[in-house]
Amino acid sequence: GDSEPIKMFDRTANLANNQIINYRCDPAEKWLVLIGIAPGAPERPQLVKGNMQLFSVDQQRSQALEAHAASFATFKVPGNENPSTLICFASKASNAGTLTSKLHIIELGAQPGKPGFSKKQADLFFPPDFQDDFPVAMQISQKYGLVYVITKLGLLFVYDLETAAAVYRNRISPDPIFLTAESSTTGGFYAINRRGQVLHATVNDATVVPFVSGQLNNLELAVNLAKRANLPGAENLVVQRFQELFAQTKYKEAAELAAESPQGLLRTPETVAKFQSVPVQAGQTPPLLQYFGTLLTRGKLNAYESLELSRLVVNQNKKNLLENWLAEDKLECSEELGDLVKTVDNDLALKIYIKARATPKVVAAFAERREFDKILIYSKQVGYTPDYLFLLQTILRTDPQGAVNFALMMSQMEGGCPLDYNTITDLFLQRNMIRE
Repeated sequence: GDSEPIKMFDRTANLANNQIINYRCDPAEKWLVLIGIAPGAPERPQLVKGNMQLFSVDQQRSQALEAHAASFATFKVPGNENPSTLICFASKASNAGTLTSKLHIIELGAQPGKPGFSKKQADLFFPPDFQDDFPVAMQISQKYGLVYVITKLGLLFVYDLETAAAVYRNRISPDPIFLTAESSTTGGFYAINRRGQVLHATVNDATVVPFVSGQLNNLELAVNLAKRANLPGAENLVVQRFQELFAQTKYKEAAELAAESPQGLLRTPETVAKFQSVPVQAGQTPPLLQYFGTLLTRGKLNAYESLELSRLVVNQNKKNLLENWLAEDKLECSEELGDLVKTVDNDLALKIYIKARATPKVVAAFAERREFDKILIYSKQVGYTPDYLFLLQTILRTDPQGAVNFALMMSQMEGGCPLDYNTITDLFLQRNMIRE
């Protein structure tokens, strides 16, 4: 904070003699927006004019628009791995005595050759006694993919970022609001009103999806909202949609829906079995592999998915894929996965056992490798007490000299030898190894 401020741009003419009420930049600091308000038209002086200047840092160019509030958002358009930068702005104006109130959502700097965001707009419906009210702030929830438009007289409008569909409208403050700030942890926002109250508004996770599907009858938005924010309330809708896609043999879309299903609703053995049951067409990727591929692009597989995918690649002798996925932390390690991998690679199996905290299997693997010192170190680290007698008997059968070394290590353990010396002596006597 000690550096001098840097001038970014000159104000456009539409902001002359305006009261500046907001200045925002997008996350990459490539786009800037300045908002000002000015006295209203003579026929309607109470409704102040909103003016906006949008500035591109890369192009060093400005665009003057009419708006009272604006904010930036990022949005992932299907089929484009790079997020799109969006600007949302809300305006209210009186033209020849007619009031028009609009929300606009537009992509900035479209990416050549990539699917883009289609611009959206929606009406802001002000109640009759709020005709001179106007937007003063806008916040965007990346968590829920919602746009919050807050007005001077305390109205809150909620819209869907992707479709500009209206979700909710209510008055949240009887006193004028003059400042808001994002609440990124809750997906809502804070507002300060003239009385000095700090208000916090956010979505009710338990009721929003049933509200959108029931009250608004917008089933598609209900499902999207549930997927986006991992919310309850759309279970029946999601299952029904999944079955429809499957019946239409749209396996790619079904895989995507299952991968994104809220609260892992469709991430089950039944779903894996469903994809497994589809006959494989010659020259085509099996739907089950399509499903696992979709899951891998989204993040980490659960224990059952990890086991079934590993079974496929082990059968195809593609162990290198397993190594890559484990290195990228894409698989959930379990004892069962370790057992499967042990059939092709002992070293990799040991790594899986350690990660899965399958302690008896880790100890047995170290014993097989004759790394007896590691048994003692590992057991101490995880607070595990091995069956030392069974271990010593096992090692004696396969590696007599190793058993001697193990017995010596046990005798030097902190807190004393875990086995009675007479027991150890008897074991070596039985094998005529007392001299060792």
